[in-house]
Amino acid sequence: QNIDVLFHSTLIGAKANEGKVDAIQVANKSGIQEYRAAYFIDATGDADLAAMAGFPFRLGRDEDQLCQPMTLSFRVANVDIDTYFEEKKSINELYDTYRNQGKIKNPRENVLVFDTLMDGVLHFNTTRVIKYNPIDAMDLTKAEMEAREQVFEMMDFLKTNFKAFKDSEVISTAASIGVRESRMIIGEHVLTGEEIKACTVFEDSIAVGNYDLDIHNPEGTGTSHYYFPPGEYYQIPYRSLVPKDSVNMLVAGRCISTDHHAQASIRIMPIVCCLGEACGTAIGIAAKTMADVQNIDRLQLQDTLVKNGAIID
Repeated sequence: QNIDVLFHSTLIGAKANEGKVDAIQVANKSGIQEYRAAYFIDATGDADLAAMAGFPFRLGRDEDQLCQPMTLSFRVANVDIDTYFEEKKSINELYDTYRNQGKIKNPRENVLVFDTLMDGVLHFNTTRVIKYNPIDAMDLTKAEMEAREQVFEMMDFLKTNFKAFKDSEVISTAASIGVRESRMIIGEHVLTGEEIKACTVFEDSIAVGNYDLDIHNPEGTGTSHYYFPPGEYYQIPYRSLVPKDSVNMLVAGRCISTDHHAQASIRIMPIVCCLGEACGTAIGIAAKTMADVQNIDRLQLQDTLVKNGAIID
């Protein structure tokens, strides 16, 4: 109730002063429009609003600002699934040989494929585009073009060498290049990879997770993992959703306040959905008394989340 939805609009600017966001500007078919509100949530994934409002952020790895590779997922139909499972091991073996010989340009170390609920359809998460800046429009364009070349390269490899794919065809790619990592705000608390590994307990926890620290090499081949022992999980503090010195804006999604290593775990969809729930709940609490987002009753936030089914500890 009392929610107006506006699609087909792109954030292009923000008006902010001393940590308070007063208005945002969007561009759409109606032109350029300005919207004012008491509170804002940045759920852009790239911390676009936070950056436009002047809040500090980091980009990728601290030492060189390189981000995890971008990927364009795609789906292939008319695959002989039974034959595919017979050939699966040899696909990776030949792919590795071709890559080492320079016959395949894709730097990824293996062919990552998922079965689907559709007969004869496989989902590929196997393109890898490196060393492009995910917050630069030209770099994003180049990344998408390179990823599409990798899709066709992969299809040629599969159709030429494996019976399971002799009649196969690409039926779809993702709507746009997939970005694993870009901006991360600098918040009231920067959640680190070491804190995640130690399963650090936070008094203001608003969500938990235990997806592995899954870092695709920003420079090329290789993917590193840190898996949690069974039954172990980490907490995410509310302070990591609050940009430093923010008065009325929170951030949800993979761009919350983390370092490169922690971001590799919190970036996945189940966890970022929990972060969105926490942001919306926190803003609802703040709005009742017009409190600054830094000063809300955090016990009330936690109690409300738990009553609504959230797991926070």
